[in-house]
Amino acid sequence: MKKKALLLAIAATLTLSACSGKAITTDQNTNSDTVTSVSTEKATTDSTSDNTAEEPKSSSDAPSDTNNEEPSSEAGYKQAYKEIIEADREKKASLTEEASYDELAECIDCYWLYDIDKDNIPELLIRYGDCEANYHGMLYSYIDGQATFIDNLSMGHTGFYAVPDENGILSYWGHMGYAECWKMTLNGTELSSEELYSEDINEKLNAGEDVWYKASNEIVPGAYYLDSYDYNNAYPIEMYETITAYAHGKEKSDSESYSFPNNDPNFYTDLMQNDGLVNAVALDQYMNTIGKVPFSNLLEEKQIYDYAPGGLTPLNITYADLNTDGIYECIFYLNERNNPENQYMDYSVILSLQGNDIFAYLNFCPYETSITEDGYFITEPDEYTSERYIKRVLYDREKCFIYSVPSEG
Repeated sequence: MKKKALLLAIAATLTLSACSGKAITTDQNTNSDTVTSVSTEKATTDSTSDNTAEEPKSSSDAPSDTNNEEPSSEAGYKQAYKEIIEADREKKASLTEEASYDELAECIDCYWLYDIDKDNIPELLIRYGDCEANYHGMLYSYIDGQATFIDNLSMGHTGFYAVPDENGILSYWGHMGYAECWKMTLNGTELSSEELYSEDINEKLNAGEDVWYKASNEIVPGAYYLDSYDYNNAYPIEMYETITAYAHGKEKSDSESYSFPNNDPNFYTDLMQNDGLVNAVALDQYMNTIGKVPFSNLLEEKQIYDYAPGGLTPLNITYADLNTDGIYECIFYLNERNNPENQYMDYSVILSLQGNDIFAYLNFCPYETSITEDGYFITEPDEYTSERYIKRVLYDREKCFIYSVPSEG
């Protein structure tokens, strides 16, 4: 009876939902006082490295290079970077529940891929630690057929931003009203940095002024936020060329018009109402991958997230082509109060038909304010950030991740 009542509630919600495939405003503001995107720092309230890159250590202090017999090529760097991350993952998995603070501080937390020196091969940045107080990192570059350690980096309260078309990456630190932005450049194995911006906005804040740190693209034109990736997920490394194709505007939907699966506008709503099977996969590291289940399981207690309440209802349903095949995916939101007018949503779900299976990609604390019909998730600046974030989702059945693209427009 409980499940039947839940499905009737879904049907009532769908009757009231807009079915437009155009971009919709979801009225969800980013819940962060940070200069970085909350997708990276969901559990923190401060923003974007206590410092810039530390002075290079002597070779005796540096980790050993990861050898790889492949030439300096796509296959070579991908395998080399995967091996580094896998070794760090195994190290973390070996820790017991009694692990010390110092042990946790040396465990991998996430990673970034970005071509700092613009040689068409990305660098690998790895963050270690379990909180802002102890976050730090290492930078690797693929040189002469091997992943080579370059330098140590400070990463507490730090976000990284792309510097298009020139050597560099921005390291943007922000904490308690203070901010610094440094441009790091890489020449061979030498990493150097230059301060581009620093500000103390506390006096203005205390005077009641509506101020925030300067947006990255006001410091370097065209700069945009770079998402980090879950260390358990190597799919971003496999798909790096696709990420850069979207970043450079070389990849986009070929469709001038869009349709629903099987040309049926009711395809997704029928799935929900009839409690069809979905394959639920975590798009975010905080969510659960629960496999093939009836749709209604997504709405039940402690299913998609360990602390999710039961009785959830799909809200703010919209449609967009997320994988450039001309076919709509369905995106909807969930919040624990089942309030479509709520400013913040707790979770989002993407439904996508792939072959004969429907996949449900689960995301934690989505904060986009709109979604375009061709699959861009946009977050406009608000009282908590001066940045404009644009993101996409890349997936292939059980493999998936979120990545950033330039924020002009």
